[in-house]
Amino acid sequence: MDIRAENFVKFFYSSNFFHGTRQATGVLLPVLVMAGFFNEPMIGVALATGALCPAIIDQVGGTKRSRLNEMLGGIVLGQLSGLITGLASPYPALLWLAVSAQVFFYSMLSVYGRRGGLIGFGCLLQMMLSMHTPVSVDEALTHTSYTAMGGVFYILYSTSISHLFKLREERQTLSAALYATAAYVSTRADFYDTHKNLDDSYRRLIPQMVAMTEQHQSARDVVLRNLPRDNDASDQQRILLWNVFIDMIALLDTMVASQTDYATLRARFQDHDILLFMRDTLFKISRTLNRTAFSLARNKPVDYRNSVKAELRAMEYELLQLKQDGIQRTEPETYLLLVQIVRRLRNASRFVDRIADNLRGTRLEPVNRLKRDHSLRRFITPQAITLAPLKRNLNLNSSIFRYALRTTFVVTLVLLISTVVSLVYGHSAIVRAFTSHSYWIILTVLIIMRPGFALTRQRTIGRLAGTLAGCLITIALFNLTSNPFILIAIMIPAMVLGNAFVLTNYPLSSLLMTIYILIAFHFLSPGNLLIIGERALDTLAGCALAFACGSILPWWEKQRIMPLAQDAIVAAHEYILAVQAYISSVHADPEQKVSSADNERYVHAQLSRKNMHTAFGAFADSFYRMMNEPKSKQIHIKELNTILVQTDAVASQITAIAPVLAGLDKIPPNMQQTITNVSDLLDKDAKAITEAPSQIETEGQYGSVVFPLKQMQQAALRIRQQATNIGLM
Repeated sequence: MDIRAENFVKFFYSSNFFHGTRQATGVLLPVLVMAGFFNEPMIGVALATGALCPAIIDQVGGTKRSRLNEMLGGIVLGQLSGLITGLASPYPALLWLAVSAQVFFYSMLSVYGRRGGLIGFGCLLQMMLSMHTPVSVDEALTHTSYTAMGGVFYILYSTSISHLFKLREERQTLSAALYATAAYVSTRADFYDTHKNLDDSYRRLIPQMVAMTEQHQSARDVVLRNLPRDNDASDQQRILLWNVFIDMIALLDTMVASQTDYATLRARFQDHDILLFMRDTLFKISRTLNRTAFSLARNKPVDYRNSVKAELRAMEYELLQLKQDGIQRTEPETYLLLVQIVRRLRNASRFVDRIADNLRGTRLEPVNRLKRDHSLRRFITPQAITLAPLKRNLNLNSSIFRYALRTTFVVTLVLLISTVVSLVYGHSAIVRAFTSHSYWIILTVLIIMRPGFALTRQRTIGRLAGTLAGCLITIALFNLTSNPFILIAIMIPAMVLGNAFVLTNYPLSSLLMTIYILIAFHFLSPGNLLIIGERALDTLAGCALAFACGSILPWWEKQRIMPLAQDAIVAAHEYILAVQAYISSVHADPEQKVSSADNERYVHAQLSRKNMHTAFGAFADSFYRMMNEPKSKQIHIKELNTILVQTDAVASQITAIAPVLAGLDKIPPNMQQTITNVSDLLDKDAKAITEAPSQIETEGQYGSVVFPLKQMQQAALRIRQQATNIGLM
């Protein structure tokens, strides 16, 4: 298939497009039905207004139950907001107070993460759509009843669609995780390309790893909450998802464990073909994963076959040549390192083949045992919402609290400016026209303002570029045609695609949503092109105010990155302690050598690894956001970058050596001493650090862990040094 056609079909089968279509149709249906069948377009608009709040909440991510609860909560809070704002609308002072209080409260919901932020924004949208025209008590109650019905309709519609296409949603979530894994593997391939800068490759890898971790957690939440029923082997679709998920995690373990000292590897084999074969193997694996994810999203068998046998055989031949040249005798550790890389690439290829084979199979059997519910629950993201995070963040040490105050100030300022302009220049028809939708300024402010500087700037640029481009395209469109059928044929796809791109391409989403909104207003007020200029000016004003007020109670990443760096180090330390406990339990009781959920210490080690990835992701996110802030607001760049890279190295080597050490008959004292040394180096409370041994056992079965142990020890030492330099230890 042509790559452009494949990308189009890939987007068509993506969860973003599925959710975007569901959102758009759920909001538009009430308008179309009420206008087309009952000739009541304004009631349809009110119903659609009520559907907007749960539609905003109904985004990619989370589980069906959590989304349902969030949408129900959004409806209750949204109708309350609309009613309060509507009742206060005839009284300017009361309206200001009501709007300011709601902006602060709903902005604070961001303490619950992205889902909380969506609930807050949905409720604020209900508030804004209720504030532009003063209404009586009866009108406010009537409007609230219609919006409530619209919200309930959307929930029923969304839940029905989710039930009908429940397996499709699960496949799309797992497919997204496979795509993220493929991107990670492709980026890892660059490390074996001596023509690409190693530091640049690391900078590209870390964001890919963070994105992959998030997608894997989403897949974990979906798959583990929907395991095949009672080990029912007839539940083929869920068995397929389970098998693919298990092999995907095993593949990730193999890839993480294959991380090594690339600088040394490049220096030693710069002009050697073995690095090219390693790179090409990873590129092929990435391509196969992409095609497998593509087939999974479409629920089709994999029609793409790819093999890395040629590359594996070529690497084995190169190893044989190096062995004949005496590398095993002169550089035993380097030789063992190459052997390990080749072995892990072979294992990675086997896992990818198994993933593809699952999509080709007609009768599947679940890999591993499915009776693991009790232990697996601990790997699922908790969905409970409590007041504790809200209480903890009600102080100036909280970025969310500062953000809520800053947003409230800007919205109040917009209300003040709008009121003054209306009072002073209200006699002008043009001024009245341009201020009639001044709530667009508030909408712009609420959309682009974020707790951090980098995210606010990014959203500002995207919003501004998308809106202005959308205005220009809409002007050209209106000059080309006024045919309502053509305009509707453009408006509906624009809304669908605008919702679909909101998470992945915000400027394009802004462009499409601008086209949709302007066409919708064209139907409400035909021939009024002033609204396009008003949309552009309101966006400019909102962006300017939001960016200018960003210095009010600012929050820079330097204010939170140090605790996040410390959390990452602590998580790595807890991971190595958990692995030590697991290995000790295996050697104490050989029956527990099987990596099974029945072994509590093994489960704890896996959970510690998951927590380590989460802590590392938060640290990496913060670091790269800080890099996008003004240089005067950046701190300890060199030290934190070293800690970031070396923490990843430590975690990778722990993952690499854990199964090997667990499989040994016993661990020699000098190896145990090295592991204890690493643990002490990562422990900020360690009163004394165990000295690293001068030599490690290299003979026989111990040779394969020598290089990873040395790498881990060196990485832990560098973490300790840099953390001490900046006061983390």
